[in-house]
Amino acid sequence: MLKTVNTQLVIVGGGSAGIAAAFSAAKAGMKVSLIERGNYLGGKATSAEVGTICGLYKYSKTNHSEYIVSGFVKDFAEELGRLSNEDPLHNNFGLHYLPYNIDAYKELCARLMRENQVDVFFQSEVSHIEILGGMITAVSIKKNNRENLSIRCQAIVDCSGNSCVSELANLPLIADNYYQAAAQVFTVQGMATTPEPVLNLLLLRELKRGITQGHLKEQLERVYVVQGSVKQDTASFKLAVPLAVTHEKNNVAEIREMAVELIHELILFLVKHVGIFRNASLLSIAPEVGIRVGVRPVGRYILNEDDVLGCKKFDSAIANGAWPIEEWGEGKKVKMQYFQHDDFYQIPADCLKSNTIKNLFFAGRNISATSRAIASARVMGICLQTGYAAGLLAANLVANGSEKEVISTIQKTQVFV
Repeated sequence: MLKTVNTQLVIVGGGSAGIAAAFSAAKAGMKVSLIERGNYLGGKATSAEVGTICGLYKYSKTNHSEYIVSGFVKDFAEELGRLSNEDPLHNNFGLHYLPYNIDAYKELCARLMRENQVDVFFQSEVSHIEILGGMITAVSIKKNNRENLSIRCQAIVDCSGNSCVSELANLPLIADNYYQAAAQVFTVQGMATTPEPVLNLLLLRELKRGITQGHLKEQLERVYVVQGSVKQDTASFKLAVPLAVTHEKNNVAEIREMAVELIHELILFLVKHVGIFRNASLLSIAPEVGIRVGVRPVGRYILNEDDVLGCKKFDSAIANGAWPIEEWGEGKKVKMQYFQHDDFYQIPADCLKSNTIKNLFFAGRNISATSRAIASARVMGICLQTGYAAGLLAANLVANGSEKEVISTIQKTQVFV
């Protein structure tokens, strides 16, 4: 018989959205349990070593990075910047982003959970849910492939990134004909000191040359410097893995295997043929491959492409989005579609609420959105916002509060400029 524990709110997934949801719910007085499949917090921010937080700042061609968020999300970003000794950067297109240190991200997430007395279950996954009267009443979790605990709860926020709760409940899902290409981050040490813009151009040129001359496989054409990662003789790079994401059982393992093989081939080429890499070596490969999007749940509202590109505003908005539609397909270049400078779109609360289960909420890459809309809304700055909002919406349901009032609180204190 499974051991049973009681809580008020369950958060599934300890990434950016999950951390924000757990924090806001705990601050609202809830007893919170967080279920994380890894052995540390941060999700893709730490396990895939993304390296930058996007979606925090106004899309604007100015040198000053202006927040489109406030409250917890702004505080989180500023503390992370302090711990990482990093300031926001921007590019020529008007996109602003915050580089961060991976260990600093882990440290900050762990501290927030510890200080707010959130019970964290590491190396655990949801294996079963109980539904009674249109409400989730309990979840079973397994560790090391063995079910070992049942958690009775009053509400749940799915921040898993793959709609695991909706899938276990056999609820409708938003699936795509294709999913964005995965990315594998790796770090190189021992390079000759080179400014980041120069390194970007040099890498692009040398990869093309190596492929043309037959020294490199064509699949290695899409390797990019992780913005803000160049530190003296060390830099991180992102490989767009040329293998379709299908979410079938062994797909992620196959993507990872291909990525590692290609990275080792690339390092050999760079050391042999490119001067600044003559004394370089592979320092590390991120523990996980970065899967950008997966299936999403069906909420009371489905955010769409027109909402994003038209910078639509909502009376029930709980997050601001200021990142373009960014799609990494199997082609050679990333596709970016921008909206107007100095503007942003909004995400309504109904994108965070199940249209079937009253006490099921969503956040992060797992909100109710079309494939084009989630290609913008999946970035970490927006995930932090939707996570924070989902935690408060769920806590408000448990407390039998007014949804209108909690949305008003979010708008006044968290996401509006």
